[in-house]
Amino acid sequence: MRFFFALLVIFNSLSVSASQWLKLDDKTHLIVPDVSARYLTSNQAILLGKKCAVVIDAHGDFTALENVVSEIKKRISLPICHLVSTSSDTEQILGMMLLAHHFPDANWYVPAHVSEQFPYYKNALKEKLERFKKSLELSKARFASQQNKALQQRLKAAEQRIEAWQKAKLSYPSSPVRTPIKVELGEHLISLNSLEGATGSDLIILSHFNSGLFAGLTANSIPYVQDTDLAAWLTTLEQLRDSEEIVWLLPSQGKPFKIAALHKPIHFLQSVLKNESTEVPVSLVQLYKNDNITQTRLRLMYELAKTKQAQKMQKQGTVL
Repeated sequence: MRFFFALLVIFNSLSVSASQWLKLDDKTHLIVPDVSARYLTSNQAILLGKKCAVVIDAHGDFTALENVVSEIKKRISLPICHLVSTSSDTEQILGMMLLAHHFPDANWYVPAHVSEQFPYYKNALKEKLERFKKSLELSKARFASQQNKALQQRLKAAEQRIEAWQKAKLSYPSSPVRTPIKVELGEHLISLNSLEGATGSDLIILSHFNSGLFAGLTANSIPYVQDTDLAAWLTTLEQLRDSEEIVWLLPSQGKPFKIAALHKPIHFLQSVLKNESTEVPVSLVQLYKNDNITQTRLRLMYELAKTKQAQKMQKQGTVL
């Protein structure tokens, strides 16, 4: 209880100006996004041992990730020996490709799907960098006549970053995870397991030091449903809820929460699977905060989930 109270305190004191490094204990750091970007970028975690450290997850904001890399090198004296991606989400994998470039000696653990479909991610990275380049060219043309030295310096810095990203050596994932494995960081044992989640066969990471589970998109309080097997995802959440090893979880977006709070995404997925209406059930609405942002996001995510599920049923020749 005392440990979880500390989690809530530090998350409630986040600055709105920048991403924050939060030290939970001697072996656990969280990196959380600016409040304004909490639904756009992902939480990250760094787990430390006596021997080395592991970085869990990334996101698609390359500039922010470059800052994270700089901070890691300043704050963490241990070698980064492992990188772990909890999902096959495209932007998260592209971000981890950037981290893998900066930490080339690290083993990169991914869901098996990512390893099998890596040419897709390689092409997605190329397209992303091309969009960056076109956006920069438009900005340079737009501000070419302005004698704003600070602005021109920012444009030059952006150009140099894009050039560096285009020249970066791509690293293929070194360790696709299909069966449970244990990784010893040095007096800090973690377990990696593949379970059906938000993007298919996702990964979860359990710290045996503090009973924290790092589950990414799979554990988000309000699920973001893509082309996913909702019944299998629901079964995973129910299994996690009943686990005696887990005390708290870190989702991809939002604050860490106690294991019992999994009843929210569980009820969400149950409602999508059982109810015919696209309107959010009152029983589900009542589980979440009554502020406008939360309720609007809940409604939009629920409607998206119902749409995705209907499309899936239609392809399979069944009806909701």
